Parts: sequence; C-alpha cells; structure tokens
Amino acid sequence: MSDRYAYDHAWSDERVRLAGLETALDPGTHEHFLRLGLAPGSRCLEVGGGGGSVACWLAEQVLPGGSVLATDLEIDFLESEAERRPGLEVLRHDVTAEDLPGDFDFVHARWLVEWLPDKRLALRRMVNALKPGGTLLVEEPDFVSLFGTAEPPALRRTITAMTAYLESTCPVEVTYGRRLLDDLAATGLVDLAAEGRSPIVRGGSPPAADFLRLTIEKFRGPLLDGQKVSQQEFTEATEVLQDPRRTFVMPITVAAWGQRRS
Repeated sequence: MSDRYAYDHAWSDERVRLAGLETALDPGTHEHFLRLGLAPGSRCLEVGGGGGSVACWLAEQVLPGGSVLATDLEIDFLESEAERRPGLEVLRHDVTAEDLPGDFDFVHARWLVEWLPDKRLALRRMVNALKPGGTLLVEEPDFVSLFGTAEPPALRRTITAMTAYLESTCPVEVTYGRRLLDDLAATGLVDLAAEGRSPIVRGGSPPAADFLRLTIEKFRGPLLDGQKVSQQEFTEATEVLQDPRRTFVMPITVAAWGQRRS
C-alpha cells in the first residue's frame, strides 16, 4: 500500500470501484463546469485524473479548438482513454513534488486533495496553473454523512473503522470537504463559492453501490486482523450494500471554486 494513496491500480477491482464513484459524481461535476462557463475552445487541466471519465467528458465539451491535459501518478487508465479521445493528452505528474504546467482556463481535481500531505501547497500549484481570470474547481468528500446515517449499525461501525484505519496509515483526511473552502480562500482566489451534494444509491445497483462495497472490501484483512470489527459485522456490512431493498447516502462531496485574479 502506498503511504499516500491506498487504492492503487494494481488492485484488480480498482477500475470497478472508480466506475462506481464516477457514476455517482459525474453528473454534479458536469453541472458545475457548465455553470462556470466551460465552452468550446477552453483549455483544461484535470489533476489526478483517475479513471478518466471527467477528462474524457471535458475533451468532448471543449472541441473544436480546446484541449485537456490529464495528470496522475498512475496513468494507465488515462492512457487507454486518450488513445481514442481527440484533444486529450496525458502527463505522469506528482503534484506534491513539482509545479504543474500553466495558462489554463480551468483546473479541476476531484477526491484528490484529501489524500495529500500538504493540501494547501497542492492547491497553490493548481492556482498557479491558471491563466489570469481562470477558474479552479475542486471537489472533496466529507464522510460525515456515512458516519451518521449508514444503517444497519454494522455498516456504520465498519465504515468508521475503515476510515480510522486509513487516517492512521496515510495522510488522508476523510472529513476534508468541510475545510476545502477555507483552504481555497488562503490561495488568494476571488469570487469563491461552494456547495455540497450527497447522491443516494440503492443497494446492489452497479456501479454506484460497488464503490461503497469495494471501498470497504479493500481493507477486509487489516480490519479483521486488527479486530477493528468482527467477521459478522464485516460480512453484514458488505452484504447489505448488495441488498436492493436498501438505500444509502454517499459521502458528501463539497465542490468549491474561485477565480485567479486578472
């Protein structure tokens, strides 16, 4: 396991897990971009592009005349998409270690900054990648909705144990969404705003429900070996996520945005 990101691409279920997150979050991301003025000809940077769904959608929206650069530490998923997407380029890049390319109309990151050890440094690098007047849109989770609403109690305890384990082994902050706007304000952006969304998904409905199930399943070994939850609790938690009679509140995703001074 990486000391920075726990869900590496070597895990056989990672692309399935990411597809679930994309299904839940992409509609909201698209709406934010369109409200913020994305149009043909825009030049966009997607930081931590993951499975590539946002980068691919952006590439469709900015043609003709625009372009999209998607970065990540692991770029295999992105490269497979870029092969058939005009206007989409891929760059292996570590935002914690080096500056980003610049002069973009839009810079976007989703469920990335929560994992980084120096969150404000990464945000400053994203701001510096904007051209004057350009827009930064960042979306980060806050798991408070799961801590308070997940049912049955076995699911709530398993999610709480999983997130505590993550925070003890890497620099992730699972409630970072509530701090995002303050961190963006510290970068000097103007016209700042933010909102939160929590998609509701039904158990057993792929791929959205797969995200919650696989997010937990990844840590079956450490949670059971460390007696963080019992085998019975873990089994109940993963099984209920496959029950179509149940509905679940996804983690709140806080979207925050602002413009670089002209």
